[in-house]
Amino acid sequence: MNAAINNQTPIVWSVLCLDDEPSILRSLKRILPRDLYQVHLAESGHEALALMSETPIDLVISDMRMPEMSGAEFLEKVANQYPDTIRILLTGYSDIQSTIAAVNYGRIHRYVQKPWETQELLDCLDQELEKKRLKIENQRLVELVSAQNEELKFLNANLEKKVEQRTLQIKKALADLQKSHKQVKEQVRAIIRVFYNLLCLKGTHGSAYAVEISQLCLHIANQLDLTDIEIMNIKLAGLLNEVGVLCLEEQLVSKPLYHMSSEEFDAYKSHAQLAFKAMSPVQHLSSIAFSVSNQYERYDGKNNMSGKSGSEIPIGARILAIARDYIYAIHGVSSDVRLSQRGALDVLRQKADFIYDPDLVKHLEYAVTYMDIDQLEKNERVVSTPNLMSGMKLTRDVMTAAKILLLPEGHVLTSQTIKRIQSYVESSNEILRVYVLE
Repeated sequence: MNAAINNQTPIVWSVLCLDDEPSILRSLKRILPRDLYQVHLAESGHEALALMSETPIDLVISDMRMPEMSGAEFLEKVANQYPDTIRILLTGYSDIQSTIAAVNYGRIHRYVQKPWETQELLDCLDQELEKKRLKIENQRLVELVSAQNEELKFLNANLEKKVEQRTLQIKKALADLQKSHKQVKEQVRAIIRVFYNLLCLKGTHGSAYAVEISQLCLHIANQLDLTDIEIMNIKLAGLLNEVGVLCLEEQLVSKPLYHMSSEEFDAYKSHAQLAFKAMSPVQHLSSIAFSVSNQYERYDGKNNMSGKSGSEIPIGARILAIARDYIYAIHGVSSDVRLSQRGALDVLRQKADFIYDPDLVKHLEYAVTYMDIDQLEKNERVVSTPNLMSGMKLTRDVMTAAKILLLPEGHVLTSQTIKRIQSYVESSNEILRVYVLE
């Protein structure tokens, strides 16, 4: 047997042979391999016990019949004093009673009859020592597991403490981050309020309707598969769509869009790029700036400065273009007359595929139903005073050059009121523009 604990170090077992006959002892020592056994010899029980008190012994082989102390007595003492030592008895056929005593009191592990067979004896030792080796290995593993469990308890205790500390650090960092994020949001909102207030003070063409454009952008975007942040940025793009107008000359800004020449309108549209330059350095406004800067890009890509077309144009810019032009159409910003809901939708439908995204125009039809704004039931048109007819409904106040109200908005013309207006025109030599429903 070439046993080893944990498959590392070969074990050399310490064996004590006890017999009162030296020849027997020499025979035992001779048959036990030196590479496996360290053999100790004793000729009496007292000598053997003295030796065991000084030297650890793994296994004892004891003869039964010896003077002073029998093998059964010796093995009983060994069982009491050294219970882990393997006890093997050499006995003859006539020692049955002594053998029973050795089994009962000495608690022997095995007994071998004399004369023994060498291989049988070696096999016996090998089997018993293998049991001992397994017991030692098991004990080592139990102690190892116990030590590892203690270490694990220690590590778990420290880990819980570290997790608790780390959790507190993360909570603090999260609270700081939320506070910082809230401050940034407040700063962005403040910037947006400043821009919006400046637009209102400037009195740009669409500043009075920026909130409506923003709301319509929101209702269109809500029908699409967009994130909350994307929807919010598109809504804010509608609110700030004219912010670049603040950088244009007053003479151009004060001129109605429908009175501008093509060159003047191109100059006016440059406000989109000016807005991009003003807002893009602010990280949280960059997406908004991108939508505002591309709001005049045609869907078909014709003459677009960016060279983009179709879905290449930012979704926010495509939505903004539709919402802006719809609101401008119903309020008479882009044209001298106001259009009804149906009239404005018809105009945008006619320009779908080349000016506007056709799919978004379809979403517009549903989005306008959410808008709580006053809209004409029919399109508006301008009528000269000679062409006025009874039953026509005024869509705007009829004012003189001196800002004197002749007839209020909503009035339905009669022959008398028509004569009054025509008489005033003849006497004052003024040209009045009268707005009525088609």
